[in-house]
Amino acid sequence: MNWSLLVVFVAACSHAGSGAQGRDSPATPPGSGSAAPVAADPPGPAAVASTPGSATPSVVRTGGRTAKIEAPHGGAITSLALAPDGTAAVSVDELGGVRLWPALDGSVEPRIVDLPTPRSLVLLPEKRGFLIAMLDEVGSLVLEVVDRDGLRVQRASPPSDPAFKGIEASPTGPIAWRADQIVMRFAADGSVVEQLPTEAGQRILAITASGARAVAVIESGTDKLTRRARWLTLAPKLAWGGWIDAGDDVSRVLALSPSGKRLGTLTGTANGGAVTLTVIDTKTGKVIGTQNDQAAVGIGFVDDDHLAIASNSTIVWAKLTTAAAAQKPAPPRPDQPNNLVDAGLLAVGGGRAVAGFNGELMLASPTKTEYLGYELQSPAVAASAPNGQLMIGVGDTFALLDKELNLVGSPSLGVVSTSAVSELKWLGGTDWLVESSRISDGITTLALVDTATNKTQVLRSDLAMVQLLLHEPATQLVTLSLGDSPEVSRYDPVRHKLDKIASLPRPKGYEQAELVPVIPALAGGTQLVVVHMRDRMTLRWVADPKALDKGASITVDGSLAGVDAAGRAYVWQNTPTGPLELAIYEAGKRTGSLPTDGPVTLWPDKKGARVVQVGQRSVGLVSTSGKRLWLQSLQFVTEALWLDDATIVVISAGGLARVEAATGKVTSARCGWRFGLSAKQHPPTSRVEPVCAQLR
Repeated sequence: MNWSLLVVFVAACSHAGSGAQGRDSPATPPGSGSAAPVAADPPGPAAVASTPGSATPSVVRTGGRTAKIEAPHGGAITSLALAPDGTAAVSVDELGGVRLWPALDGSVEPRIVDLPTPRSLVLLPEKRGFLIAMLDEVGSLVLEVVDRDGLRVQRASPPSDPAFKGIEASPTGPIAWRADQIVMRFAADGSVVEQLPTEAGQRILAITASGARAVAVIESGTDKLTRRARWLTLAPKLAWGGWIDAGDDVSRVLALSPSGKRLGTLTGTANGGAVTLTVIDTKTGKVIGTQNDQAAVGIGFVDDDHLAIASNSTIVWAKLTTAAAAQKPAPPRPDQPNNLVDAGLLAVGGGRAVAGFNGELMLASPTKTEYLGYELQSPAVAASAPNGQLMIGVGDTFALLDKELNLVGSPSLGVVSTSAVSELKWLGGTDWLVESSRISDGITTLALVDTATNKTQVLRSDLAMVQLLLHEPATQLVTLSLGDSPEVSRYDPVRHKLDKIASLPRPKGYEQAELVPVIPALAGGTQLVVVHMRDRMTLRWVADPKALDKGASITVDGSLAGVDAAGRAYVWQNTPTGPLELAIYEAGKRTGSLPTDGPVTLWPDKKGARVVQVGQRSVGLVSTSGKRLWLQSLQFVTEALWLDDATIVVISAGGLARVEAATGKVTSARCGWRFGLSAKQHPPTSRVEPVCAQLR
């Protein structure tokens, strides 16, 4: 995209409107057309000390959570605000989640903030941490003081009748304007510090601030409505200044340069179509640059000569340079109403621009762009590791986690950047089985990787698809299933080799075969349960892995839900009255059923005594005798892994939670790893509420 601007430059531009009456800027009454310089601006309405009919704000000093929760967003960022110095931010995602970013240097992860979904918000420093001022969808104002961990210190809810229409930051506190066209400055406790009304017949459409100065878009008139730009002084007191010669149809989406010399506007229609960027000199009203592009959605000056533009989920720059001629703003087009609204997609401060990109922040200066987020967030694979640890990965990125789910290592498993890991199993010592697929064509490779030496042995390099990979330490049997090459091998930990024992014929048509290794001591001598799935399902309990066609068997109607270490096969079957039940089969016979609360996936323990049931909105544990042990409310869980007899890790697209097997109590949770700044984008955020947020 070419954002080079046709620009004009007016030499020796002075700072516009330096006092309460804006004596350096041309003054024109609203609705009068082109401006003509006069000796002084007409006096604006004076600020008053109290709000007519106002009530005492509701103030809550403390409450809610007592511990910080670090978590990424549960979806794309839809709005954000930046501290004036650009060192901290607050953001909102598409699910309504709010995150505080106490630092933007990669040193501190975002914290969950418990707030109703904001329509717009600002962030200001406060001696106890930060002040977040927000408006909700109905125009109610909330002022929340949080510490640097995002925990509430104080919440104030000023009376919001009439409703508030907008909010902006000022050097001495947030300002907000109501439907009765009164601008108010608030203290952190919700009290009104001062207020400033507009003149009769005027309506505030937008206010944008830069330091102690601001520009308001004022609508007025009866037969012919005009939208004009006017100076608003923010400090030390609220005061109206002069009118800026920016035309009679100024957009609601505007940006003021740090010195106040330049004003940028985006003009267009909210339902799409062409969008025009215009930059003017606030003292003379002359156009400095203009450009058309329908993708621009937000603008902000980082200095007088660099304008950031949010466009197509990125930030581009319009550098304002010297040119020869001057223009006036183009008149509005009747067929294209100017009704763009600032959605809060871009913020500037500290010499850089910040925008949301998926669930992370994009930080841009005119010379550099960085991304602040998590390198590993939604694991594609997870596997139990030695000493109660856990290995997770996505793409070619892996992380080794301790029992508290903290990062303790970042091993290389030999997966190239053009492939993605699909299955992962720890065999013992430092040996791992890694199945990965080429992103381009899906061709799958199986490799044995020694993480101590980084040595990789390719075992299979031409698998047509990803196959289910299973390993049983008691027999060291390794199986590949649910593909076109079902086979059984045995792992030799001394030779660090995988020796093939037997295989099944290539399945025909819609046939599938699954080979599940079990513990012979618990399964009456059975080493494998062989499952053939056709129009009906055949289960076979095999004692000799070299003879996959021999052993007790049964053919049933139903679908396989899982097999445990003791050789029990769990099968979904219809009951005579219609509902599904989870039947149990052992050594060719039906032996019972498991209780369920609807469709669930099963994750048996390592000793064949208990089974985790993962449902759509909950995770529960039942014994193999049918006794329900506990039920925990957790959503979006995709699998559950037993790290040891006492610990279960539940895995979702929004992070991991560590659960006590005895009680179901969640003892720790993590929702992202390898947080920091990167020159390239991090993997996109899954659109689910992080498990860390569910547990608050």
